[in-house]
Amino acid sequence: MCRLAEGDREAFEAVFTALWPVLRAFAARALPVRAEAEDAAQSALLKVFSRAAEFDPDREALPWALGIAAYECRTARKARARRREDLTPEMPEAADARTPEDAAVERDLLAVAADLMEGLSALDQGTLVAAARGERDPSSTFRKRLERALARFRKQWRARHGAD
Repeated sequence: MCRLAEGDREAFEAVFTALWPVLRAFAARALPVRAEAEDAAQSALLKVFSRAAEFDPDREALPWALGIAAYECRTARKARARRREDLTPEMPEAADARTPEDAAVERDLLAVAADLMEGLSALDQGTLVAAARGERDPSSTFRKRLERALARFRKQWRARHGAD
């Protein structure tokens, strides 16, 4: 950092390599949203480089850079809070998002699935129904049975419809 502060452009890569992972990890701990953390870390690194001439060689470089990163994280949190207060959109009244076409497609898919289920064994049918209801047994036996039942279901689908 001292070399960069003195104007040595060759030191840029070394400073970047040393600081980027540290600033990114620091911002990730300070900000819950990963994209915000990445943005804050990047902004902090840009400010470190733009203010390199202000760096005091008698002091430690890492605390100086982390101070800039902390300020960027605080700024990001304040901006997020401001956006929530000022830009709170009114939610439209919940409307049924399903169209008649969606309902028809769903009916057709359910009919085809029911037809395909009839071609499966009772054990496969029971396994698929249990999985669909969320009644999954945590055992590896159930997982393997489900995998095999789904494979047989897909095989029948491909035989009748030619695609996944």
